[in-house]
Amino acid sequence: MAQEDKQQIGLTPDANEAITKIATDYFGGSQQDAYRFAISYAIGANLDIADAPQSGYVTKYNALGTLEIGSSLRDLLELLEVGDPSRPFAAAEKLAELGVRDIARRLDGNETMADILSSTAEIM
Repeated sequence: MAQEDKQQIGLTPDANEAITKIATDYFGGSQQDAYRFAISYAIGANLDIADAPQSGYVTKYNALGTLEIGSSLRDLLELLEVGDPSRPFAAAEKLAELGVRDIARRLDGNETMADILSSTAEIM
């Protein structure tokens, strides 16, 4: 029997701390926008979803209705064949975690957001 998809998604405590700073500095304080961006970044940077922690996530959002209205995120992950197609929100949570961690690491290494965005654009 297939495992049911997550309804509540979040970040680990370390990534939650990092997204607060990223959101404040680059997204006008919107952690939801930073979370969505981190998902996109992780996909564009081809980060391996298997590298994400398997547990330790603290709930941050209701997946459907708060993070996603409609089905755009689910459709994107299915189209790109990222993660388990029957568990797109579980995949999104892991992608957000990986994205936030990598963005924070790069910003801490004195890269700018422009550097990060341009390197991801080159990958695609």
